[in-house]
Amino acid sequence: MAFILYDLETSGLNKRFDQILQFAAVRTDADLLETHRFETKSRLMPHVVPSPQALLVTGHTVEEVISRSRQSHYSMVCEVANVLASWCPGTFLGYNSIRFDEEFLRQAFYQCLHPVFLTNTNGNARADVLNLMRAATSLHPAVLRLGFEPDGRPTHRLGVLAAVNGIVSQKLHDAAADVDAMLGLCRLVRAGAPDLWSTFLRFSSKAAVVDFVREEEAFAYFDYFGRPQVMHFLTRIGINPNDANAHYCLDLASDIDALRKLDHVELAHRLTQEPRPIRRLKTNASPLLYPLWDIDADRFSDLTEDELTRRASSVRADPEFMATLTRAAVSIEPTYPPSEHVEEQIYGGNFFSDADIALSRQFHGCPWQGRVEFVQRFQDVRLRRLARRLIFFESPGLLDEAERGVIEEEIAARRRGDGKYSSAPWMTITTALAELDSMGTEVSYSLRQAFESLR
Repeated sequence: MAFILYDLETSGLNKRFDQILQFAAVRTDADLLETHRFETKSRLMPHVVPSPQALLVTGHTVEEVISRSRQSHYSMVCEVANVLASWCPGTFLGYNSIRFDEEFLRQAFYQCLHPVFLTNTNGNARADVLNLMRAATSLHPAVLRLGFEPDGRPTHRLGVLAAVNGIVSQKLHDAAADVDAMLGLCRLVRAGAPDLWSTFLRFSSKAAVVDFVREEEAFAYFDYFGRPQVMHFLTRIGINPNDANAHYCLDLASDIDALRKLDHVELAHRLTQEPRPIRRLKTNASPLLYPLWDIDADRFSDLTEDELTRRASSVRADPEFMATLTRAAVSIEPTYPPSEHVEEQIYGGNFFSDADIALSRQFHGCPWQGRVEFVQRFQDVRLRRLARRLIFFESPGLLDEAERGVIEEEIAARRRGDGKYSSAPWMTITTALAELDSMGTEVSYSLRQAFESLR
């Protein structure tokens, strides 16, 4: 199967309200040999105010990201969707992609009326290279050296990890350069630790994850969870009744006897305290897992393999205790009221109907003057709102003057953070200027002037 390694740079860190500014991807064969390469950029959407910190990190200027010489966000997303579809099926690989890049990609597809779940449907799979790096530096330090920050703290940041392992990056925080760095690291692990590489790919399948956590009494999980630790030893205790993909796992380093003595209220409170004894493992998020028998004894730290197995067996032999832990975990799950903002409704309703999906395909395929009549044909209100906004962004003259005026006024209010948007969850010009103030000496006069001009 092919691999599709991708990275993106964004206008900020808010996965719902910021946007992709640069997208880069490389397609390889099964041996990680490059077969195709793609890179594209876009300008800001009219209602998006960038984060000054994000621009400083990525090296973009305000003038660049609003320049008409760059294609629109919609045009870029259509280009990305078409290229990736032509490269499929494949296994999508990113760096911290499950939590960040993939959510931005899904959001972009959603807002531009493309199928949202590209990376894990229609024969595709996905996995997060950051998890692979955490496992490699822990289990195979001779293959992959751990990186360190200037203050001595260990790190798995892509640029630092690539540099310490001899992979020269031409430019930090550039999507294309980051893809090359990620590809270089994957090649090192594939060549030096082929069993780990195979394990990594195995768990790009949700079914493989479910089978493993069900059958293994105790296993290692590679992630940061509540403390600066990479490898955690877990046993599965139950499943969230409202989300079959969320499996609850008990950290076997916890004081299990103390947990048994707590009543429901005390237990629920304990689950919110660090170090948290229960991990919410998403089986559809490509977690990297390892059987205990495949880990060298010196990697277990304070607990031996036998002790971890004994603890896991004692827990799994007590269904009542596991049910109590699961109920407590469910009781502290956060609940979110429905959002009024269409950007936050990506997962807030039913899947789009087959009729709406077909209409979306037709929407992309006809001239803009023919797309206006699609707006009211969509059954899903979210798609109506998004289609109307796209028409305004791409061909505003097709809307009547009154409708254009309403949209223009709304965008101006969003950008300023006026009225009902005074506590908006997105970056406004006011919050951007406040962020500039907090950055102090890092901010150049020209950057401040550029943001002042956005008022």
